[in-house]
Amino acid sequence: MADGTPQFAFPCGLGLGATNSVHKVLLISMVSLALLGNGCSKAKNSRTERAGGDPEPAPPTLAEVMRDYHTAASQRLTSMEADFNQDLPSGVSPLVYLDYDVIATWFGMRRGPATVDRAISDYLEARTARSYHALALSRLAAAMNSLDAEGIVLPGDRVESCVVVPEYPDISFDSFCAASFRVGPTDLLAGQTCTFGMSTQEFHDFANAHESWHCFDIRYIRDSGDGLAGAVKQNRTEMFADLGGVMEGIRHGAGLSLIDKVAALRATWAFLTGPAHTRLPEEDGKHFLSIVYATQDGLYALKARIGKIGIENFRHLRREQLRTIAYDIADEHCIAYTQAQALQAYYATGKVAAAVVPTVARLKAIAASSVRGATPIELAANRKGERGAAIDGGLTERAVLEKLKRRAGELGSATSFPNQLQARQELTDALRDKLLRDPSSERLTESQLKLLFYTDPQLTPHNVSR
Repeated sequence: MADGTPQFAFPCGLGLGATNSVHKVLLISMVSLALLGNGCSKAKNSRTERAGGDPEPAPPTLAEVMRDYHTAASQRLTSMEADFNQDLPSGVSPLVYLDYDVIATWFGMRRGPATVDRAISDYLEARTARSYHALALSRLAAAMNSLDAEGIVLPGDRVESCVVVPEYPDISFDSFCAASFRVGPTDLLAGQTCTFGMSTQEFHDFANAHESWHCFDIRYIRDSGDGLAGAVKQNRTEMFADLGGVMEGIRHGAGLSLIDKVAALRATWAFLTGPAHTRLPEEDGKHFLSIVYATQDGLYALKARIGKIGIENFRHLRREQLRTIAYDIADEHCIAYTQAQALQAYYATGKVAAAVVPTVARLKAIAASSVRGATPIELAANRKGERGAAIDGGLTERAVLEKLKRRAGELGSATSFPNQLQARQELTDALRDKLLRDPSSERLTESQLKLLFYTDPQLTPHNVSR
């Protein structure tokens, strides 16, 4: 996002891309994350000497990080990437997922790369044995810095590849939801709560599959435009990716209720944010976003299609067949220009033209069933969570480092880099498991994960030089 939001702040200073910025418009300001500090770069020294003139051991390498650091989130990405690449539709490049945990750890090394661009370049070269253009690396770094999940097809000398910036793993669905319903300074959910029934893991898996399906699009992605006409074309692109995202979930065992959850999220978001978006200048990239993400009609059509096919039969379809279904549905149910024009006019004036009376009625009904007033107990819990998050639940960098050093010592040696990574992995996985399983403490857990994320991989306090 290019709206001045802070970047990943590793101690000097770590959400969907250009077509998906709606997902994270306010997410960064909520969790105060960024991979790099604004304008910050890290001074590098190849070797230093200890007292007495003895050189320090060679610093750990990216190969060591990739070999020894495997969080549960990293393993899930590896599994998802392998699954996609085993059954790619025709004309599609292999997918490569960027791993937040590995890249951020490598970047966070005191003698690691000076920029996120370089850290991503190192990671991709290690994974693919090829180099990438500086502009492509800059775009990927911008997506990671903004916590924007995005699927980006990158041209190459010999073969293209599609690089996926995944969903940031340390954010709950509730926090995403709260952030998404803000437009500028306006909180459209003030005093209310969402009732979509989507878990954090469901959301992460859907978002990652959605971005991966952007890589499968060989038709819509090539047809772009400006203004309302461009938004209508983007609606096809996003509907296609939404269809793919939920089809992946159902293919891997989710029920049809996943479609209802995503459709309700899209419809409610489009309906409630529409008026606020129309008040933005037309040249603002967010002005037409409530048109772009109105994908609910296609999602409900997919639900009906699966009902006719039979869910078990559907789960055995190849991705080539699934892509054909997605194109068929998006072609038929994407928003038409005249409908988009009338819907945008409704958001701006509140007057419903005949062309969108059924659409507005349906959006209003879905929104009414998806958002309710928060109870006094919920409001009090939210305030308590915000207060705890503001002080990281009383946790400090020193306490985190001591905990990690103690665990690394139990593993054999507190100064062993593999042991340090193992300790970091265990604590990261434990906190993320809590994020998934304990909604009552989500804000506090997110804050503690942020603090852990910032800690030096070699367990040196940030105000101490090596």
